[in-house]
Parts: sequence; C-alpha cells; structure tokens
Amino acid sequence: MTVLIFTGGESPDAKDAKFFFSNIKADYIIAADSGLDTYETYKSAGIELKAPDFLTGDFDSVSDRKILGKYDCQKKIYSHDKDYTDSELALMKAREVAGKDGKVILCGGNGGRPDHFMALFDSFSREYHADIWLCGQQVIWYCGTGCSMEISSVGYEDRLSVSRISSEYENTKLECQGFEWNTLFAKGMPSLSNRICKEYFDEGKPIKLTAQKGSFLIYTPFTAKVLFCSHS
Repeated sequence: MTVLIFTGGESPDAKDAKFFFSNIKADYIIAADSGLDTYETYKSAGIELKAPDFLTGDFDSVSDRKILGKYDCQKKIYSHDKDYTDSELALMKAREVAGKDGKVILCGGNGGRPDHFMALFDSFSREYHADIWLCGQQVIWYCGTGCSMEISSVGYEDRLSVSRISSEYENTKLECQGFEWNTLFAKGMPSLSNRICKEYFDEGKPIKLTAQKGSFLIYTPFTAKVLFCSHS
C-alpha cells in the first residue's frame, strides 16, 4: 500500500513531480490544507492522480474552502488552535492506512515557517514518519537501520547529502561506496553537498549505502533512481 500526502508549503515544480510520479502509483491520497491546491495544480498539469481519499487539516491556507465540496471523500477538519501541524496529522493518518510495511510519500511542506519545517524533519524520528519526502528542489529518502540502497542516474555535478534523523545525531554508522567523500562526520550532518566519485560516474556504477546502525535521510535530485536492496 502506497499512501501519498499533499501538504502546504513549498512543493516540487509540476515537471519534476511528473517525472517522479511516472514511476510511482498511489493507492490512497491525502490532501492536507493547501496541499489540496497542489493536488489540483498537478492534475491541471497533466499528472495522473486518483481522486483524494481523505482531506484533513484546518484549511486556513487553502485558496478557497469551497473546493472542499468538490470531493466526495472522508474529511476531518480541525480547529486552527491545535498542537500538531496539518502535515503531522496527515502523516499519522497515512501511516495508519499504509501500515508498518507500506510506503508513505509526503509532497510539499518545506519553505515558509522554519518551525513547521523542523517539525517535519523531526517527524522522521517518530513511528508515523514518511518514507519519501518531495521538497521543492530535492527528494529525501528514509534509510533505516539494516536498509541498503543504490542510487543511480546522477550527474557528476549533482549534489547529494546525508543527515541523521533528529533522535540519532551520533553513535550511528552509514557505510558508503561511490561518494567522492565516503568518510562521514561523526556527529550532526554527516555529509553536505557530496557527489558521485569520478570512477563510479565513468563506469556507470551506482552509489551504495547501508545503514548499519541508526537511521538516515538521503537527499537526491529528482532525476536520481533509488533502489532499496534489502531490509533486515
């Protein structure tokens, strides 16, 4: 089960989203607040998406609340006075629907208020975290303990970064093969603006990453292909 969330904040350009969604099929779609505007923008741009299955949030940022009436689906409207962001509420619902072994994709949510962005970053330390986060300029992939992944179709000048989730800023280990700099910083942000090494680029070999201890976020361009090889 793949659950796709559209939320407010900065989201990818339609052309980048179209490239990504050409390889992903959502079984269930959630729109949170002005994420409904993003959904409609993508549909207008020719991206093939099913109708939303669930609308949630306080909808204080949507362009026109009347558009909620267009969709005959389950809705859960919240008061503006709440402790969770609309994105967090959507993530909780998405994980409930997807289950432990399902996939949750979050589209949007970066930019704007930094406290909201940090709340989303921190959500990767919680049980309802997304597996993939589509931001304005990059795709963020969750790589948990025991997970191996391969990254291909990256240009030599493409920038790739690695961060730890907020609950594990140290005592973690990510094995890397194919980065220009495979030795990562021991604390905080392990690697910022790394790239594929010349040998791997020339030979067309994928970058290989294995989270031996701890969980990480891997930042790639939209053109990258990511294959998850195993999960213990």
